[in-house]
Amino acid sequence: MNCVFCESSDCKELSLKKNLYYFCSRCGGWFLDSSCFLDEAGQKDRYLKHHNSIEDEGYKNFLISFIKPVLDFFAEKKGRNPELIVDYGSGPSPELCRLLGILLPDCNTKGWDPFFAPDSAALEQPAELVTCLEVAEHFENPLEDMKKLASVCASGGIVAIGTMLNPGADEEVFRKWWYRSDSTHVSFYSLESLEICAEKAGLTFLGSLTDRAFVFQKN
Repeated sequence: MNCVFCESSDCKELSLKKNLYYFCSRCGGWFLDSSCFLDEAGQKDRYLKHHNSIEDEGYKNFLISFIKPVLDFFAEKKGRNPELIVDYGSGPSPELCRLLGILLPDCNTKGWDPFFAPDSAALEQPAELVTCLEVAEHFENPLEDMKKLASVCASGGIVAIGTMLNPGADEEVFRKWWYRSDSTHVSFYSLESLEICAEKAGLTFLGSLTDRAFVFQKN
């Protein structure tokens, strides 16, 4: 089995109940074997069970903890706010878009999602800022999916990815890691594996804004 992040063959297996995972010794990424993926209907059903809303103070604070550092970073780097933002993988309810509409009322914000907002019109104009929050862990083919994500961004624009990095090589720690338990989570990045995927997609890593917010620039 070759690594889905760096394509190395230096991967070891870990079988957990009905799921088979691999750990890449080269880049430090964990990933689920494709035979264990949910089908599209199962994925959509799982996503519809999420009931996230910015009316929920806890969820709103979670969104703010991601997007506020991203917007501050963009403004500092570009000297202004973005004019167009695309939220890639906006989900059944585009709450981050709603929040951005409040924070940046003069900005054009669009959401795109393969299940719930698949209209390609949202992707026709490359965006200055592309957000991808709690989506990269769902990528079944991270190298290809990262290229699709990068294609939404304008040259010189910023891509902000929000995901939780994996806890490392220890199998027992990974076994107990709560983030693994979501049946639609299939790709678990180390910082190195995230950088590798992004680089192959034409994105240059600019830094970690928090432990769950990572920014890249489109080449």
